[in-house]
Amino acid sequence: MVIKEDKRRTPEPEENDSNRNGANGAIPAYPHLGRSVRVVGQWESVDGSQTPHEKNKRGELGKTLFNYYFNRVSKDPLGRIGTDNYGADRRNVLANVVGAAGRGGSVNPQRIAVNDPKAMTQHIKAVAEFLGASEVGIAAVHPSLLYAGSRAADDGTGNTQEGQSGAAAPSETAKKYPHAIVMVGAWDYNMGKAHRHRIGDATYHESGDKLQVTYANLIHYIKELGYSAVRGPAQSMPTALAAGLGEIGRHGLLITKTYGSRVHLGSPILTDLPLVADKPIDIGVADFCKVCKKCANTCPTNSISVEGKAVINGVEKYKINWETCYRLRPHVKEFWGICLTCVTVCPYTKPKTWWHLLAVQTLKRTPIPLRSLVVYPLKWLDDAVWGKVPRKRVQFMSYDSGSLKLPSGEVLKTDGKTGIYYPLKENTRRFDILKEKQRASKAFASRR
Repeated sequence: MVIKEDKRRTPEPEENDSNRNGANGAIPAYPHLGRSVRVVGQWESVDGSQTPHEKNKRGELGKTLFNYYFNRVSKDPLGRIGTDNYGADRRNVLANVVGAAGRGGSVNPQRIAVNDPKAMTQHIKAVAEFLGASEVGIAAVHPSLLYAGSRAADDGTGNTQEGQSGAAAPSETAKKYPHAIVMVGAWDYNMGKAHRHRIGDATYHESGDKLQVTYANLIHYIKELGYSAVRGPAQSMPTALAAGLGEIGRHGLLITKTYGSRVHLGSPILTDLPLVADKPIDIGVADFCKVCKKCANTCPTNSISVEGKAVINGVEKYKINWETCYRLRPHVKEFWGICLTCVTVCPYTKPKTWWHLLAVQTLKRTPIPLRSLVVYPLKWLDDAVWGKVPRKRVQFMSYDSGSLKLPSGEVLKTDGKTGIYYPLKENTRRFDILKEKQRASKAFASRR
């Protein structure tokens, strides 16, 4: 399926615009995703079989990554219960059990009438937060927000002929389920500072498990109201942008107003429950990321571009080399599982305090042409207070990022204030890469 851009500006919907919230089954011309990304050409629905995990399940990324994915057991007990890919017994992993439970359950035949979709929207958000969600957003479902074939692969088949068997077309799914509920779960800020460490791994997986439970509970709550609810067909990132949960950063991750990038973004719930869609938000990410580049400058695998945006699948956004990021994992499994460096250094990823919210609000309320006058001082302040690469020592229970035991038995220790994040250095080649590209561009131009 190909979504072509409508060159005409789409007017902002009114609160009672039934075409916008899908109350009458109508589908908008194309989804509005905010200022951080822009549709400029043909936009094809993503093929679920071409996502990194699914390609790896079929062995297309080589034996090393395949064995890493299926044949490893974490040395850390918190890691073994955090994800079934690290666990010795999948029955000990909560997310594995909850995932299976979330797909079951029948719809209550005694449907509760919804006379006020706006009131129901407020209610369902309150329920979601009660169940554990950090933030909640509602999006109007558009076919381009769904995986090709309306199917998110989890068994390696994806958008193959076998995987497509019995799958509805995205346009049919969008009509059946006009609304998407997207939730995020924030992980602990202090533990998250221990990026490239077991402490960071623990809070990452623990928050992910809690969010899975929240999603499963909310699905069953909607079914008890008498409405259908499913997970799987919708792509997480564009749906979250349409739902107003945040903007996409240079690092390719969602940046929320309150928690920055330290959030888990689960697979959205699609439902026919009458709701009112939220609008995309503007918290200045498009302006800040253009100047900041801290994530790109510290990425240990050069996976984040320090250059401008590129057009990818008809969408103007920053290019991420997912494969270099993904291929690093087997080589560092002795020390950590999740990198988190780009999340940790992001200026938006700071404690939930008044001065953090004030900085975001200041940038948000500054007229767009004048935002550069605000961005540079805020970036300088972030570097001065937090450092260009946060390396603060983090202690959590018996874990300590201030010491590191090497495979040889040697124990490395710091000055007591700094954490050790072996074995990678920061992105030291970023300037060399830019110079090489510039020389190549000049050489090409001279030959023309």
